[in-house]
Amino acid sequence: MHPNSRLLVIGPNTLSETAGRALPSFRIVGRSSALAGVWQLGKQSFDGVLLSLSTGKKALRALRSLREIDPQAHIVLSCTPADEPAARQALGEGADDYILEPLSPRELEECFATPAAPAATPTTPAAPENGPSVDELVKLSDVLKSLGDGPQKTLERFAMLLRDSFRATGVSIELDDLSASAGEIRGPGHEEPILRKGESVGHVVLAGSAYAAPAADVDKRLSDYTLLIDAAVSQARERQHWRDLAWTDDLSGLRNRRYLEMALADLIIRAKEQDRRLTVLLFDIDDFKSYNDRYGHDTGDSLIREVATLLTHCSREHDLVARFGGDEFVVVLWDADKPRIPGSKHPTEPVALAKRFCREIREHHFQCLGPDAPGPVTISGGLASFPRDGEESERLIAAADQALLTAKRTGKNRIELAGGGRREP
Repeated sequence: MHPNSRLLVIGPNTLSETAGRALPSFRIVGRSSALAGVWQLGKQSFDGVLLSLSTGKKALRALRSLREIDPQAHIVLSCTPADEPAARQALGEGADDYILEPLSPRELEECFATPAAPAATPTTPAAPENGPSVDELVKLSDVLKSLGDGPQKTLERFAMLLRDSFRATGVSIELDDLSASAGEIRGPGHEEPILRKGESVGHVVLAGSAYAAPAADVDKRLSDYTLLIDAAVSQARERQHWRDLAWTDDLSGLRNRRYLEMALADLIIRAKEQDRRLTVLLFDIDDFKSYNDRYGHDTGDSLIREVATLLTHCSREHDLVARFGGDEFVVVLWDADKPRIPGSKHPTEPVALAKRFCREIREHHFQCLGPDAPGPVTISGGLASFPRDGEESERLIAAADQALLTAKRTGKNRIELAGGGRREP
């Protein structure tokens, strides 16, 4: 590795600080959790990765994903002497080396600041006839940089790339459960299977190609592309998997607060641009502490999971349901279609949906509480609508939170509108 190399450090802040002192010419990016580290590597490239086994049980799984995302990265583990057997095992699962904690600057220098290998005598290989053009390589680079957008988008970009590269009238790609096309499939076509471990998992259809090359060269080039497509889509799936884990609440299975804040900001931008309505419902379970005290925290966790399931069933498909923290939940209700009356602001439909949530939860028989439940489970909540109660996500959440507090002060088991206007469930 060379000066100004990029090093991703996954572990405690002290690990990043030690790496920064030992490698002052390196650009250090630190992430405290394995999930966050995998996500970071999926967004930008690094010359090396330092992964601490102290990040928990997910560290070795993260190691395999880091290696899949970047096969060329130099990955070094750090561990305590007690974890050394696991570190040795990890050498066969993608790690290049490991060092014992507490780390010394000298050890880090030996692992990462190694002298560059002598440069080979420069040669200028002849460009193969009908090889990829500079424009094609640039487009391919753009596709590979955008794997974080997901497998479907990756396949769609490959379809457009192949159409342009082979000067075809149309391209169709099918891979596993995905499909994408660009242009029109008309006239005689060329079909190439996508093979994985010798078995066909899809195919590429190329129609009306004006690519000036012998048929054998077209076959070879298209076959090479099928390998690249399968590998790229596989990496896109893996990135999506880790991204979904990073955005999912472990207990409820709903989206977490991190995802909510990001998605809500995007939905507000869309609402501003397209004159759409958006309402935030923030609520919690009334007297939730009493369930923990009476039945235990395991039952409290089960109660949260059952409420999350009810919310998912009661919500519209396009609405966003998230666990905000503790026993608090947020539902973002937004118009998938433009409002019938331009400028409509009063959230009549969200009020009806909020009342439905209250009714469904109040009337549900919660299995986790058993036959001796003290009474129905109820919720209290606050509704805040865009743009009436705020034009930024933070202000909408704050307005809904104030309405929730009002609902609590005035007797619970009810929904309050931000700015006044109680609505009984």
